[in-house]
Amino acid sequence: MKKKTYIVSTYNDYEWITTKDAYCRLQLMFIYTYKGYQVYEYPLWYSKLIYRLFGKRIYGNRNCNIELRIPGSDQITYYTPY
Repeated sequence: MKKKTYIVSTYNDYEWITTKDAYCRLQLMFIYTYKGYQVYEYPLWYSKLIYRLFGKRIYGNRNCNIELRIPGSDQITYYTPY
């Protein structure tokens, strides 16, 4: 199986955009979840339920985006804030 190149955008205090090679997107999602990033959104119905029960907002807290790199397009593949 051939590895594909993915663009990973992480947000801490700054935005970091890098490229990573992996067999599938799910593999990178597990890696970045283990590192402490939130790579997925909760379903809207679940977010509303948590907000009604506890008053805590959990929707929109994703701080890691993973997308497939398309060769020949104008995607940004590397960015560092310094």
